[in-house]
Amino acid sequence: MKRCFLWIAFSVFLWLLTCLSPCQTDAIWSLEAVDADGAGTHPKVGASPLNPANKAIVEGIALNSPSELLDTGMMWQIYIQAEAPDKGGIAAWAGIFYNTNWPRYTGDIQPGDRIRFEGFIENHNGKVNFTERHSADPSLQFVITKLEAGVGLPEQQKISDLSTCNYFDETRNSGGEKYQGEWVKLENVHILSGEWGNGKSLLLKDDNDSTLTMLLSERGDFDGKIPPPASFSVQGIFDQEDTSLPYRENYRLWVKHYADIIPPLCAASWEYYE
Repeated sequence: MKRCFLWIAFSVFLWLLTCLSPCQTDAIWSLEAVDADGAGTHPKVGASPLNPANKAIVEGIALNSPSELLDTGMMWQIYIQAEAPDKGGIAAWAGIFYNTNWPRYTGDIQPGDRIRFEGFIENHNGKVNFTERHSADPSLQFVITKLEAGVGLPEQQKISDLSTCNYFDETRNSGGEKYQGEWVKLENVHILSGEWGNGKSLLLKDDNDSTLTMLLSERGDFDGKIPPPASFSVQGIFDQEDTSLPYRENYRLWVKHYADIIPPLCAASWEYYE
C-alpha cells in the first residue's frame, strides 16, 4: 500500500512539474524551413487556428521597435532573431485594415530587448511570419512578452560578397534564406540605381558586380540627407518580399536609420568625403 501511495505521489509530482514548467519554445530555424518553391514546410505553417496546439512560441532578440519600420497608426511589425544554439529570424505583423481595435499591440519594445512571440504562423511573401490571418477574431491575436530589456543587438553577420546572399537556396546553407530575418552588415557596396528617401528602394552593387536591393525605412531619417557618394557599409534586417510563387527572389536589406549607413574609415562623414 505504501509503495502504491508513493507511486501515485510521484506521478502527481511529475504532472505538476510539467504543468508549471516554462512553455516549450519552437526553434526559429525549424519554423523557417522552406521547400523548393520557397514556401514554409513546418507543420505549424498555415495550420488550423481552431487547435491551440498549432500555435508557435519563440524567444529571441528584437531587431527593431514597432515605430522604426512602419507607420504604427496603420501597421505593427517586430523582427526577432534567435539566440544560440538556435538561429534564423522571424517577424510578427498586424494591420489596422481588418481591426477595429487599434493599436492592438505594445509599442514598448526596443532593439536589443529579449522577447517572446506566441501565435499562429503562415507564409508571407517568401518568409514565415506570425500573423492574425487578416482577421479581427481575438483568438488569432499573437502574444508579445518582453522578457528582458536592453540585452543588446546580436552580432552582425557580415556579408562582403552580395553573390552569397542574393539567390535562393532551399537548404539554407547559403543564399538569401540563410540570412532571412537576421541582423546583417553589407560591406563595400555602392548605389547603382534607385530613388533616395524614406520608404524608397535602391539597388546596391559590390566590387564583384553582384547586386541586392536596399529598402530605406519609411519611418527613417533619410529625407534631407545626402545619399552615400562612394562605397560604404550598411547594417539592417535581411528580408524578402516576393509576392508570387515560387518565392525565390526579391531579397533585400531593410535599413532603419541614416546612421546605419557607415562611411569608409578614411571619411569622417559624407559631407567631407572626396
